[in-house]
Amino acid sequence: MRDRTATSPSQPGRSAADLIPRAEAILKKIASNAPIAVKLALEVAIKGMDTSQGEGLLLEASYFGLCAATEDKKEGTSAFLQKRAPQFHGR
Repeated sequence: MRDRTATSPSQPGRSAADLIPRAEAILKKIASNAPIAVKLALEVAIKGMDTSQGEGLLLEASYFGLCAATEDKKEGTSAFLQKRAPQFHGR
């Protein structure tokens, strides 16, 4: 059985048992964002690993343009300006 009280090398002072709840909290925060933007951000990060820096930047710019044309972008901007939580619909 693994010793779950060992500290994490990347997070001194944090136990290995704390990593799953922390990862779940980060995932929940990411998932609360606009679904299209999250999907495209993950896709560009994965694809970018197999391209040159220039190609990666072009891909990122293209995906940014796609995100900027969504209803969720408009909702996010409106929610920010109105100081309220956004209601994203994946459009």
